[in-house]
Amino acid sequence: MRVVYPPTQALAGEPNYQSAPRMPIRQNLLAPDGTVHRIPIDPRAPDAFTIIASIQFVIDQFGRDPRIRAATLPLLSSRVNNDIRNNASTVAAFVMRKMVYLADPDGGEFIQTPLVLLNTIGLKGFAYGDCDDHVVLLGAMLVSIGIPARAVAVKLHGSEFYNHVVIDYPYQGQSILIDPCAKNVPTPAYRDRLVAV
Repeated sequence: MRVVYPPTQALAGEPNYQSAPRMPIRQNLLAPDGTVHRIPIDPRAPDAFTIIASIQFVIDQFGRDPRIRAATLPLLSSRVNNDIRNNASTVAAFVMRKMVYLADPDGGEFIQTPLVLLNTIGLKGFAYGDCDDHVVLLGAMLVSIGIPARAVAVKLHGSEFYNHVVIDYPYQGQSILIDPCAKNVPTPAYRDRLVAV
């Protein structure tokens, strides 16, 4: 099945998508479940292209892992065939409830695999992580149930740089954005967006 996303050139009032090249396969991102991956970054020139490509790579790889699907299926309650919108909302609510936001230290981007996060949630009832951890968990869970989710870097609080990441998925010809860190407010309509292609 071919999924069509919005064009990269924005029309008046529409989101402005930019694209980052996907990174080549890096085996260290698929290391044992306990691994936390660090992408070094220069705070003076954050490399949003590398970060968004890495996040998308983790989502794509773990979205095909049967353990992620096995953890996601019990959350679903809809009996409507291919109820994409409801299933996406249910999984997003789980991630928002179970993930507690905690920033990474300066000078690096730490990405926990979805299996690490699900194992921690199973043991403690919650897991700590920043926006990319929220997004890799949500994205992999959505992909595991057939919803083609992708990571989207956005500019939070009027920043000049891409400094936040959210998820989007296609639904009835639209791109639906979910910010799993926006736990008590609706997902903002971020205009500038960067995706891995």
